[in-house]
Amino acid sequence: MKRHFYLAISLLLSFAPIIGNSQQPASPLEASYVQHRKLRENKTLGLQWERLGPVLNSARVESVQLDPTHPGTMYVAFGSGNLWKTTDNGLTWRTLFDDQPVLGIGDIALAPSNPDILYVGTGESLKKARNFTMPGNGVYKSVDGGNTWKHCGLDDSWHIGEIAVHPTNPDIVVVAVLGHFWSTNENRGIYRTMDGGDTWEHVLYVDGKTGANDIVISSSDPNVMYASMWENNPGISGKKSAIYVSTNGGGTWDKSSNGFPQGPHVGRIGVAVSYTNPLKAYALVDNKGQKETAEIYKTLDGGKNWVRTHTEDLMINSVVGWYFQDIYVNPKNDEEIFGLGVRMAHSSNGGQDFSLIGGDVYHLFPSDADRLHLDQCELWINPEFPDHMVVGNDGGLYVTYNKGKSWMHHNNIPAGEFYDIAVDNQNPYLIYGGTQDDATVYGPAAEWDPKYADQWKYLWVDAWSGGDGCITQVDPEDPNTVYFSSQNGAARRKDMQKDRSISIKPKLPKEHNGTLQYNFVTPYVISHFDSKTLYHAGNYVFKTTNRGDDWQLVSSDLSKSSNPAKASFSAGAFAESPIKPGNLYVGTDKGAFWATNNDGATWKEFSKGLPNGYIRSIVPSKYDDSRIYITLAGINYDDHSNHIYVTENGGKVWRKLQANLPDETAYVIYEDPQFENVIYAGLLRGVYISSDRGASWSLLGENMPIVAIADLEIEENTRDLVVATHGRGIYKTNLKPLHEALELGLPLKKNYLFATPSVKRPWVNDTHKDIDYNSINKVPITFWTTKSQDAIIKIYNQGGELVWEHTLDAKQGMNQFRWNLITKSQSSPLPYFIHYDKFMEKGTYKIVLEINGENLIGTLNVEEGIKPRN
Repeated sequence: MKRHFYLAISLLLSFAPIIGNSQQPASPLEASYVQHRKLRENKTLGLQWERLGPVLNSARVESVQLDPTHPGTMYVAFGSGNLWKTTDNGLTWRTLFDDQPVLGIGDIALAPSNPDILYVGTGESLKKARNFTMPGNGVYKSVDGGNTWKHCGLDDSWHIGEIAVHPTNPDIVVVAVLGHFWSTNENRGIYRTMDGGDTWEHVLYVDGKTGANDIVISSSDPNVMYASMWENNPGISGKKSAIYVSTNGGGTWDKSSNGFPQGPHVGRIGVAVSYTNPLKAYALVDNKGQKETAEIYKTLDGGKNWVRTHTEDLMINSVVGWYFQDIYVNPKNDEEIFGLGVRMAHSSNGGQDFSLIGGDVYHLFPSDADRLHLDQCELWINPEFPDHMVVGNDGGLYVTYNKGKSWMHHNNIPAGEFYDIAVDNQNPYLIYGGTQDDATVYGPAAEWDPKYADQWKYLWVDAWSGGDGCITQVDPEDPNTVYFSSQNGAARRKDMQKDRSISIKPKLPKEHNGTLQYNFVTPYVISHFDSKTLYHAGNYVFKTTNRGDDWQLVSSDLSKSSNPAKASFSAGAFAESPIKPGNLYVGTDKGAFWATNNDGATWKEFSKGLPNGYIRSIVPSKYDDSRIYITLAGINYDDHSNHIYVTENGGKVWRKLQANLPDETAYVIYEDPQFENVIYAGLLRGVYISSDRGASWSLLGENMPIVAIADLEIEENTRDLVVATHGRGIYKTNLKPLHEALELGLPLKKNYLFATPSVKRPWVNDTHKDIDYNSINKVPITFWTTKSQDAIIKIYNQGGELVWEHTLDAKQGMNQFRWNLITKSQSSPLPYFIHYDKFMEKGTYKIVLEINGENLIGTLNVEEGIKPRN
């Protein structure tokens, strides 16, 4: 009897408000952000990053909202690629959430009574163990349409599923907090604020493994709210997943289970309520007990009873229902609903039967992605004109004005979530990159201009306009042969001229008794010593000497560590020594490091001293065969610390290389091909450089946004450092000035003007001799100054005439100004005037850099322009 009494009290306390819970442990991202800002403020290597796009394939959208009172104003949040806003119906965009401690965004909400008031719930709501599920630090609020932000607490929420704002009072907000994805925590469930985020009440809590996924407020009676709880730790379903209903504005909650699925197979749940009837609501549930189907349930009595609306299975989930589970009601017809899964299901009779939304897709910029992309994340329906809908999915932002018969794909936002990049040996070289569900693309290392279509193409794209692109490798002797991969070990070899590929995914021999396992992004490489030789690593390592036609097994099961805490699933990284054939290295997803010096005949584990993180990058040195650099990412385990290590004896002893780096996730390490002591690191918030092999670090570059760095490559002929980000596309900068400075000795003791590269002037069109602005190239003028001061750049022609000058505020260290070759701009009232800008003519010019009375002299060669590719 006593046990039942305490259980009843416990349940009562769970569903009633917990007051004064706004003070939560600070997110570790906040401290590391302070460290990052310090390095950013003190950086001395101000090279400029060039944004390369691409945009043809867009990126994964987590949340969308539109301002119904201001036509053309849209907000779109990419999972790890910032919050963007347009006020001209998607022609131009700007970011709103720069310079914040967090990258991930779970939801955005506009106050219905004042759309200038905007709430952002940080931390992605998609739970995926791929090292890039970005956590957050609570809720942010803007009262001016996103121009400025206030952090409103809930620091320990980490991942937020949904935000709902009261229909008439923008200070009343309820938030569905998913909590930590990979560990338990108490700060999860439903939170409510009555004062615009100044204080919070924890109004619904189940346990440390169960987070809140969705929350909706009835428009017709704001006292009525529906919420869904999701037992998402450690799995993706559980007995605690359920719907709860409040009839007093979120003050208290009742579990609503009569007629609704219960048990260990209930997964993620989305809820929606009628705009006119607070007692009528729908729920879309990922019921694992019903194979791969989604189920929709309806209540007409405020959650007292639920009934399944359909008799036939609704097959929109596949095996990834935990990804979506959002449901929406037409604001003017509560019998019309939309269910989001892999596909979008539409019913006009209250869920009795369904059709799938497809329609014709048109792209703002050319793209071979022909269909409405799969994996629907959020839908917005215009409350006054419901045929106008906007969906955000893994392929980006799509807008329809006829309820899905046709869509405009806004593929003009550079928010690509890349996993990996590669460059080929052609001149000019091409860049290849695999992305999160937006296939693999390749294109030139040319700066992207948002006014024009980029020159990127799909290496491949699946029949549903996407597909996960992972690692790409280009044959160094034959750029026509390209290897690409998708998730879980799938690898293919492609003949680029024929546009045909074949699968080369290895398998265990038939007589083998083991189980082959691959991580989502499976590592494989082309040998440094023979372009026909490749290695491919799951929990076993395979080798081919004929480009993948045949494979041989060259390891035992490397997931079985001698340390039980490092027992893993599969390989996270693989590398071959660039100077010693047969030296191979494997790192697993739990921090086990394996090495062989006889091409896989025998392997030895060297894991002592390494944390139990996901080894994501291995770089055997080209200068010393005993030196190996690695990075380990802990984000899959709710560890957001920095883990960069080096060994000088083949793995016997590991030494941490964090030094003064921020204590943030490290994804990739890279060794400079010309300077032994120079290494680069790609972290959660940017690219860092060390000139003393990790004893000290600096932030590299001046204008890259805060974004996770997925991969680094240096194209050795041009010395371009090419960077793949997970959320903002691809960037590059040229390292020649840096290398020149290294040869002179950093830091330089005097002011210095670096060599300026030749540049092509813009193409002049035929007939009217107008400028093709898509052909503009910028020339980097780079110099070093010993202290912060004004600098004047002057350009003189061969006759000694001053043709252009520019004054800039130079900072101590390396400065770079990228000039577009415009010497004069003018306007005219004439109706047919076209020559608004005057550009440099072909020729050789003298550069004079004036610094504090000192003149530094250089040369600029301007070459004839080339017609751009269309």
